[in-house]
Amino acid sequence: MKSTNLFWLHIRKSAGMTTRSLLEPYYVEVANRVNKPKSFVQATPREYNDILNNYRVVLGEYQFKRCLFAKKYLYPENWDNMFSFAFSREPIDRCISMFFYLFRTGHGLSEVMASVPKKCIAQRLRLRYCLTYAFDVFLDSIHEALLSQSIFCPFGLHFTTHIAPMWSDITDLEGVVLLKQVYRLENLVEGINHAFEQCGIAKRFDANCIQLNRNYNRKEYIPTKIQKRKIEQIYNKDFEVYESAWR
Repeated sequence: MKSTNLFWLHIRKSAGMTTRSLLEPYYVEVANRVNKPKSFVQATPREYNDILNNYRVVLGEYQFKRCLFAKKYLYPENWDNMFSFAFSREPIDRCISMFFYLFRTGHGLSEVMASVPKKCIAQRLRLRYCLTYAFDVFLDSIHEALLSQSIFCPFGLHFTTHIAPMWSDITDLEGVVLLKQVYRLENLVEGINHAFEQCGIAKRFDANCIQLNRNYNRKEYIPTKIQKRKIEQIYNKDFEVYESAWR
């Protein structure tokens, strides 16, 4: 049986802008997502998905349980008939992308470089050391955020929503995955086409004609073995999601 509507959960640093453009017009974007983000009570059901994907919209105790929030409050009667999906990025690659994005846009990590030994910066020596130091602090900050009772700790909502593990957002309180399908990010176009097929949408894309807006952070920084182990501990369930995702 074909699903009547699609639902896409945006996982941060997983080709969000590209996915939105490919899903048009079946995924409806809210006009102003930044300065005056629309709330659910102001919106039509067709806008709910985009509002839920806007990190600026606070969900209280469901802040990092967005699929459960959608099932319980947004689509209580239609959830089972919707084709719900998300894209999983390899967790280490995603973590590096988070780091460079948050670091370069100044969301909290300007404090990190301020704490790097001045001698190291002044002499422009050992850039690798500076990045390793900053990445260590970044991982410690993720750990602090995940343990905190505040969604604004340690560097605000932008930080905590972007480093949030995928696992908690796609599962219920018992750890059951609520999405119909999880695709690997490297299969983005194939995943979009499959989602369209499941919803009875005729539109298709040629994978060879779509260029992902990829960054090349792995060329800029490769985590140490200790850092990789930390990432594996922090995002252990996300590795399971990625390994079991549609290939």
